[in-house]
Amino acid sequence: MTFKSSLLAAAGVLLTLSGNASAALVSLDGNGFTAIYDDTNLGLFGAPTLSGDGKSVLFSPLNFKAQATGTQGTVFANSNVQFDIRPDADLSLSSVSLVENGDYRLVNRSGSVTLAPSVDASGQLRLTNLWNGVDHIATNFSAGPLTDSCATSSGCPLSTWSAAATLDTPIAWGNADVRVRIQNDLTAESFNVGDSALIEKKQSTQSLVFTPFIEGGTTAVPVPGAVWLFGSALAGLIGLRRKTIA
Repeated sequence: MTFKSSLLAAAGVLLTLSGNASAALVSLDGNGFTAIYDDTNLGLFGAPTLSGDGKSVLFSPLNFKAQATGTQGTVFANSNVQFDIRPDADLSLSSVSLVENGDYRLVNRSGSVTLAPSVDASGQLRLTNLWNGVDHIATNFSAGPLTDSCATSSGCPLSTWSAAATLDTPIAWGNADVRVRIQNDLTAESFNVGDSALIEKKQSTQSLVFTPFIEGGTTAVPVPGAVWLFGSALAGLIGLRRKTIA
């Protein structure tokens, strides 16, 4: 049994012992991997699906938004979601690319500049090596300045926003199972009568890239030419010494 198989077997035992907790785990069979998530811990993201080619994990939230009106001030909407990627035996997860998008609307009827309504979308992408549960990498992402606004709510259109992030897994992780965790923070601010701010998240896509994996395989390291010359010279000296002794 390989090291990875041992870990998976141990995980299976733990899930069995956990009783009802295991019933919440759902698996999606992707192209080269299996995605596993807890359907009781999806937050505002909703249940994930797979892309048509089976290479991406998709979330399509229906009610992930922050909205502030009048003098309400700052309103936050925060949610986290995680799922585990188990590569096929001959593959390694080499990178995860996150793309998120949504829309927003700003109505600045008061005409204020210093306390104008505003919105923001940001978050963090985090990967954890499940072989040891310790090694991890993370990066923050943001939609950047969102400034399209209207002077009146009548006929004010929705504007779109997007954010992206990419993480490459360390080579040392091999074909370890990887936990993908996404944190999202939406903010809407409105401070004056008649103003309003709305921001929604509509889509979150995690594109997965895999590379071939050979268990126990090593990569040959090229030897510099100077080393070969030194070795040849050393061999010549040894041969000359043997002739002298003879």
